[in-house]
Order: sequence, then C-alpha cells, then structure tokens
Amino acid sequence: MELLAIVLWVLAAVLLTASFDMLGRVNPHSRLPFFFGKPPINPPQVYVVRLLAFIFFLASGWMFSDTYGGAMGPILILLGAAPGCVRNFLHNRRVAAAEAQTR
Repeated sequence: MELLAIVLWVLAAVLLTASFDMLGRVNPHSRLPFFFGKPPINPPQVYVVRLLAFIFFLASGWMFSDTYGGAMGPILILLGAAPGCVRNFLHNRRVAAAEAQTR
C-alpha cells in the first residue's frame, strides 16, 4: 500500500507541475494565477490534468494518513504541490522582469 501511495504522490506532483508548464507555454507573455483565476488562454487539457493531479493527491494523502497518521497526508500534498507553484512563481517573475524592461 505504501508503494502505491508513493507512486500516486509522484504522479500527482508531476501532473500538477505539467499543468503549470502547459499554461506557461500557451501564455508566455502574461502572468498566471496560482490556483484561482483564469489566464488569458486556458486550454481544457489543463483542467483535466489538474483534476487528475487532485484525485491522485487525495488518494495518496488518504493512504499516507492511514499509514503514518492524520497529519501526514495534507503535509505531503503541500510538499507535492510545491514544485508546480515554484515553476509558476518563476514564470510570473520572468514576465514581470520582461514587462519592466519594456517600460
């Protein structure tokens, strides 16, 4: 059960990071919201990938909470979401720097 939880967690983290990368590729010159809000171009594939990531995070968090205690699931979900958030933050930072140079 632990191995399945680890595989689901890694898959969810990769999918969430991929969803931020997809948005960054189709919106190279605009800032992106982290979780709430709508970017200028929002392909439907991003919704599907984020939904799958969310489902896999919930399943792995439930399995980890079952094995290691109640707080472990949410902690690991936050850790898994961190790489995608960092990628989005860096994208927004690049966009802000490019906007500042053009002014």
